[in-house]
Amino acid sequence: MIITIGRQHGTDGRTIAVELARQLNIPCYSREIVDEAARNSSFSKEVLNSYDEKRVSPYVLTTPEYPAFNETFHMNIEVVSVQFDAIRSLSEKGDCVFVGRCADYILRNREDLVRVFFYGDYSNRVKNIMERKALSEDKAKKLIKEVDKDRASYYRYYTDQIWGDLDNYDLCIDSTKIGIEGSVAVIRSYVDHI
Repeated sequence: MIITIGRQHGTDGRTIAVELARQLNIPCYSREIVDEAARNSSFSKEVLNSYDEKRVSPYVLTTPEYPAFNETFHMNIEVVSVQFDAIRSLSEKGDCVFVGRCADYILRNREDLVRVFFYGDYSNRVKNIMERKALSEDKAKKLIKEVDKDRASYYRYYTDQIWGDLDNYDLCIDSTKIGIEGSVAVIRSYVDHI
């Protein structure tokens, strides 16, 4: 079984994914996707990280007077292609959990796929980020806005779908209400009943 995790920033999605994988005794791939992509490409981890789940602007292709922008756009496409190949390769190794990076879309044709999305009350997400990253309320709000905007743009560009849209997932969970353990329990129950 392959479980993919999409998440709003501040919902503890990655932490939940790691705990879920631990309880199921299967690998969890998040930043490890970047490691796998670096091992199987000519890109360094630093380059891959710099493009990881970041906004993409296709409009730079129409501005030949700015070749650096054009080069950046092409580099983004190449980096993402390498990451997507890494996701496909890792999924062939057996049961696992993937965090983000359009894994739900990339692996959409698999019959053993469970697609999960974590969302949460905005004020709870702000509080989580303030505590986790020791930020002021204003900085936490700004970070949430930036990260969610990056993820939504990235997802939209590479999947032509809307990030967080219920139709794209099998299970959507407000993790800010039921916490990490509650979220893991819901997913495990869902998996046991399909």
